[in-house]
Amino acid sequence: MVLKRFGVSIPEKLLAEFDKIVEERGYIGRSEAIRDAMRTYISESRWESGGTNMMASLNIVYSHKPKIMADLIRVQHNSEAHVISTVHVHMSKSHCMEVITLRGSNDAIVKLANTVAGISGIEYSKLFTYALSEGENFEHDHTH
Repeated sequence: MVLKRFGVSIPEKLLAEFDKIVEERGYIGRSEAIRDAMRTYISESRWESGGTNMMASLNIVYSHKPKIMADLIRVQHNSEAHVISTVHVHMSKSHCMEVITLRGSNDAIVKLANTVAGISGIEYSKLFTYALSEGENFEHDHTH
């Protein structure tokens, strides 16, 4: 990887706030924090531009009731977004958390996320999105 240097002029107060976050998060320095922020900004811009090379995780919390669980399964099976995996966690006797990993177009992913959020009994729903770089695809042949 070739590194390029560049200069940036920003207000002193903004830099002070940024430096505080750099320290709190344990970054080695500003450069790594800026690279991290740039990667996030690029991914968000790609996501907003649309396309099919998208990934996301949908985190939800809900009351542990058979009807809600059946509705979740039905909605996922009927979705245009591809459900890669679902992790189900029992938080308490009355509440569950799920992390649903998704792949597909941003429209299909958002549609599924909105449908899930609208299910009666879903108490929390948060979508984390990620767009792969242009030219990257979902196929891979590496092993773990």
